[in-house]
Amino acid sequence: MKNWVALIGACLLAPAGVAGAQAPAASTASTAYAPTVEDWIGVNAAVDNYSLGLDLHDMARFDKAFWPEAQIIAQPEPGLSFAMPYRMAAEGPKGPPPGGMPPGAMPPGAMPPGGMPPGPPPGAMPPGKMPPGVNAIGSAIAPWHLSLSHHFEFQSATRATHYGFFISVYPDVKTKITTVGLPGHYEDVLEKRNGEWRILERKTVIGVK
Repeated sequence: MKNWVALIGACLLAPAGVAGAQAPAASTASTAYAPTVEDWIGVNAAVDNYSLGLDLHDMARFDKAFWPEAQIIAQPEPGLSFAMPYRMAAEGPKGPPPGGMPPGAMPPGAMPPGGMPPGPPPGAMPPGKMPPGVNAIGSAIAPWHLSLSHHFEFQSATRATHYGFFISVYPDVKTKITTVGLPGHYEDVLEKRNGEWRILERKTVIGVK
């Protein structure tokens, strides 16, 4: 249990990052919809808001990455996955329910999906800010989010998917030792509403499917 909880943090405290130069023609080869420049800017902004929200501990920016009903599906290892509302990533640790934790549930104080560490006591942080807290490897070292590649495909004028690889490294300036986290990838479904693109569902996968 302890090991896969750490893996969940490793796969979720990872970059959405800035998507590099994508070729719109590649995504339109199998669909009838030709995305506009605004569409490309919009989907990149959504995944960037996720990454920057984490790195800057900015809850307002993190919220702009997701639609209110969005969910995050964590797959810390092959054959193990669970889903929860994205906003639970910003909530503090809770005690176990009566009768104990259900199978596959997160233990109290564990790193929640979405990459955010457990929150501080009420009033400990200014509104709209997220605490740096403990990272996926059990220390307070701020990770460097390495975004390796991103691929977007547009199914229609209001729906798109994103697939991106990631890895996180944790440089300890005191010991001069850098820990490399396990690599993984995102599988996102994005939706456009009132001219704005946001993530409707995010799956974070460690290793292979």
